[in-house]
Amino acid sequence: MSESTLGGEWAVVTGASKGIGRAIAERMFESGANVVLVARSRDDIDAATAELCTRASNGQAVIGLTADVADRASVAALFDELHRRIPQLHHFVANAGTGRVTPFFELDADEVDEVVALNFTGTIHCMQLAAKMMREHPIDNACIVVVSSIRGLGAVPGRLIYAATKAGINQAVRVAAAELAPLGIRANIVSPGITETPLTAQNPEVFAEMTAMVPMGRAGQPRDLAEAVNFLCSPAARFITGLNMIVDGGESLR
Repeated sequence: MSESTLGGEWAVVTGASKGIGRAIAERMFESGANVVLVARSRDDIDAATAELCTRASNGQAVIGLTADVADRASVAALFDELHRRIPQLHHFVANAGTGRVTPFFELDADEVDEVVALNFTGTIHCMQLAAKMMREHPIDNACIVVVSSIRGLGAVPGRLIYAATKAGINQAVRVAAAELAPLGIRANIVSPGITETPLTAQNPEVFAEMTAMVPMGRAGQPRDLAEAVNFLCSPAARFITGLNMIVDGGESLR
């Protein structure tokens, strides 16, 4: 196996029906991994899975499953299904997340609960169950990657709860990395800046404003993040753990 391939390995990606998550699943598939795509919408995940299946060859597997990362019972059911469907878990990418621009005085309890449940509590739950699955069937180069955000590093108006959950999950991954290292399980973070996705397309004015702040002159593309995640899962990164890899075209340098 070359330093950049994941041939025959099993990768699970949450939030994989569109945007960054879908790009990650496609990139890992291109590297030879068997891929499980997870998202809340059955229609969306079926469409993404069907498209990827058309490119499968040499027995490469593509599976689509539904789960709501914010719901503990749903996550537990997901991992029960993974135990039944795949022989081992090599890579788990926690990409599912949410957030919007809400001024401080307009932030209400419902939005706080929603963002915390998905970005923080639900992500930690997924990490824990993924690590348990990896521990049950020890393998070489097992890894967990969490897609965070540079908003967890700075202070941008309107992003209070989103930034707080991302900062919290960054530290959670670092602590997990320290605890999991003796088991041979790596845990890392990828932090995008402004990225062109269906979510950012919903607010073109904010998207344009944020893109104008990127020193490299453009917004990130989902493929940019996918390449970073694929590297962190590859044998080339087998001695890297607890890292927050910033993929933002220099946006966080300002």
